Amino acid sequence: MELIDYTNKWLDGEIFEDLAMVVAGIVVLILSILAWRLGTSESAHAMIIPLLVVAVLFIGMGAGLAVNNKNRVQLFEQQYKESPQKILENEKQRVEEFMKIYPQTIIVAAVLMVVEICVFAFCAAPWLRASALALILVALMALTIDYFF
Repeated sequence: MELIDYTNKWLDGEIFEDLAMVVAGIVVLILSILAWRLGTSESAHAMIIPLLVVAVLFIGMGAGLAVNNKNRVQLFEQQYKESPQKILENEKQRVEEFMKIYPQTIIVAAVLMVVEICVFAFCAAPWLRASALALILVALMALTIDYFF
């Protein structure tokens, strides 16, 4: 298998992650609408805006990254035809830079989740608890995308 095939497989995986984020955003959007339409408690109404923000974030980021990665497929194929050695060097550099992100992601997500669990546990205001749950959802999505897809 040639380098371009490995690169395209990586891009396919990235596009899958991006579309998974869009699907998660749609699910969260539906949950926000359900909280708005069917929620009767103050806590349910407090969840509407945080869930809506998370949904827009997931859908926007996922769709934007998917389009960007689709464009990169064509760009990488064109670059590979021009200079296979150059794309090899670029891929090595990209992977090295990308691998630095993983430890940071787990640390940031873990700290964010601990802080937000504390906010949820020790604050009585429904909007604070709802915001904490929404941020926990963002941290879980970051961990899921980075470590399971």
